[in-house]
Amino acid sequence: MAGDDSEKNQYETDGLRSRSARFIAQQRRALNSLLGAPSGEKQGGRGALELASVGTYVMCSSCMLVVNKAAMTALPYPLWVSAMQTAVTALLIFAARAAGKISFPNPTPQKAASWVGILMAWIVPILLNMTAMKLLSVETMMMFRSVATVAVAAADYSFLGTRLTTIKVTACLIISAGGMIYASNDRTYNAEGYVWGAAYGAAMVFNNVYIKHSFNQHKDKNAWEKTLLNNLLATPLIAAGAFWREDSSQLLADVAGLPARGSAIVVLSCLIGFGISMSGTACRDVLTATSFDVLGNCTKYLTLAFSIAFLGSQASWVGIMGVLIALTGGAVYSPAGEYVIRTVTGRRGTAYTW
Repeated sequence: MAGDDSEKNQYETDGLRSRSARFIAQQRRALNSLLGAPSGEKQGGRGALELASVGTYVMCSSCMLVVNKAAMTALPYPLWVSAMQTAVTALLIFAARAAGKISFPNPTPQKAASWVGILMAWIVPILLNMTAMKLLSVETMMMFRSVATVAVAAADYSFLGTRLTTIKVTACLIISAGGMIYASNDRTYNAEGYVWGAAYGAAMVFNNVYIKHSFNQHKDKNAWEKTLLNNLLATPLIAAGAFWREDSSQLLADVAGLPARGSAIVVLSCLIGFGISMSGTACRDVLTATSFDVLGNCTKYLTLAFSIAFLGSQASWVGIMGVLIALTGGAVYSPAGEYVIRTVTGRRGTAYTW
């Protein structure tokens, strides 16, 4: 009997080591993609840059929603602000290549044609988000984003064949429940805003699943090239939509009349847009569609928790409960959380898929 227990413990220990090694290898591939290096290429002496790359997505995703809301207040032209963000990202990537910091082939008509589907899946949620943010609170937008996680998980399993354990599905439901509880604190209601918010949630489902599928088919491109194609092709489309949907007659006057604080907020939103676009591309290369969606949701709730605890942000007990529930769902979804649950319940570990 003692021998059986020892053998079981060794089995679980070996399984944990195998999962840890596989997860570390995935992160290395993401970093190599972000740095423009082929998979497996050594990155000696670049540890600090690699660490910064890993943290960029979490940092940018955590504050993008709030900064965009502030940018809409300062300059109420959501589509034009989106066009500024994508244009700045493309220009910064070209500038980095001109300075010899990164490398990738020049865009071609053939590449642009093959990227149309990805472009539409990427650009539509941005447009819907910026439009909905003019009508809805941050709390309500996060609710739509959280509820979409369950749909992303279902589509990830159905169309991409991603293995989803009962624990991971439960975690997605917990995150969605947390989002709904948090949004219940918002007493305002805007029917048009809810339509745009629901459309944004549906678009995010398609975005996560389709882009992951497409990235699996474009492994020859590094993260810089993928991000450039997204933003370079998106800019004229968003600008055209801005001419059509927004009253641009006062745009230049409003931009010129922005106070220093308003200008700083718009510039900050462009820089954060660059950071989240680049690091998000690298993350999509190694994470499943569901995992990427969960990561994006939990970073936002983590920021809310930090703001409430340390920055004095106002929130009701119901709102705080919603944030904590959503973060609990994220912890349960993680490989460490699933392993702890399996260990506590006595279930033998198996290989997990991020």
